Amino acid sequence: MMKPILKKLAFGMTAAATVGILAACGSGGGESSGDTNLTFQIWDKNQQPGMEKMAEAFTKENPDIKVKVEVTPWDQYWTKLQASASGGDMADVFWMHPDQVYNFASGEALLDLNDQIKESELDMSQFPEYIVDGFSVDGQQLAIPKDYGTLGLWYNKDLFDKAGVLYPDDTWTWDTWMEAAEKLTDKDAGVYGMIAQPDGQNFWYNLVWQNGSDLISKDGKTIMLNDKKTVEAIKYGVSFIDKGYSPTASDQANTTPDQYFESGKVAMMIAGSWMASEYTAIDGLNIDVAPMPKNVDRGSVSSGMGYAISANTKNADAAWKFVHFMAGEEANLLQAESGAAIPALKDTQQPWVETFPDINAQVFVDAEAYGHNSMHVSTRDAWAKTEQEYILKIFSKELTVEEGCKQMAKQIQEEIDEALNE
Repeated sequence: MMKPILKKLAFGMTAAATVGILAACGSGGGESSGDTNLTFQIWDKNQQPGMEKMAEAFTKENPDIKVKVEVTPWDQYWTKLQASASGGDMADVFWMHPDQVYNFASGEALLDLNDQIKESELDMSQFPEYIVDGFSVDGQQLAIPKDYGTLGLWYNKDLFDKAGVLYPDDTWTWDTWMEAAEKLTDKDAGVYGMIAQPDGQNFWYNLVWQNGSDLISKDGKTIMLNDKKTVEAIKYGVSFIDKGYSPTASDQANTTPDQYFESGKVAMMIAGSWMASEYTAIDGLNIDVAPMPKNVDRGSVSSGMGYAISANTKNADAAWKFVHFMAGEEANLLQAESGAAIPALKDTQQPWVETFPDINAQVFVDAEAYGHNSMHVSTRDAWAKTEQEYILKIFSKELTVEEGCKQMAKQIQEEIDEALNE
């Protein structure tokens, strides 16, 4: 069994700080005191109404179990969750992210759900396999899939019409993409055809998979960022900047990619399904979304959140009953109807698509079939910072793609080897 190698939870917080935080996330009364009160912690206020509807539907079926939904913003969520874990008083149920699961697993803060899954006969094959696997550590299933998010090629229809370029569709290749970016770039108007972000999720990871390569070997031991096909993919991405079809990395440090796109100064950008609510709510922004362009293959980041249960909850049976309900058809359809996220359960996505009638939202559901999440490995915490530092140097032209990938791969491999040997 591989030793968990991510940093341990911050169990050394001061008592005063811990008490102050824990007051907000206590687990409620035990199951022997009449009605059971569960706390359910999430980080997205936009999803709160949907989560509350799901919790109300659960309580309607289980009137002796009340669920309180608590929202903590993303930039405070993990600090609060770690503090409550250190005090043994986490929320009963909470959202878990695959980027964080190894961290909490190493602190033994999450309940292993394998026995509950087996006893309840929950069919895990009804969720995307790689999302299930993303919450599995050393054979323990530490969360049940909640949703998934994928990427698509968003585009500004008005800018395409003005340039006389046909809208992107599922026939687009890397060549079509680059040719369109050239035609859509209007330097006099300050408009760029594409925005090439020095960001893995929202750009270059997808290119790597589209070129038939990967970030790391399947066993998580060998970095692949200096693989020939990976270098080719990153070089393709950087060429949008080289040719003047994209704002530079320094431009993007001053004006975010979303600001460029939402102000009509960029014709195309890669962005996720989770941006649909924001983009479609902007008055006068005439947009749509197309499948990811194809080279050797298609490829999209596809990752999902999960429902986890505290290992120290006093309400384990009730908490599992709630999570089991949240994994079911009724709850997933309610989640879909809320429009906040694509539900993970098979055949419950259509109401989410229908929430966005003005765009081709089906693109994001279909992208799950060619989705990847290979950045979610146990060693990730050891090398994520190095990756980002080198990618910024590459996209900023401080290093050539070849030299940057060579140096990045060498340093990251050393960090992986060290982490695996701890």
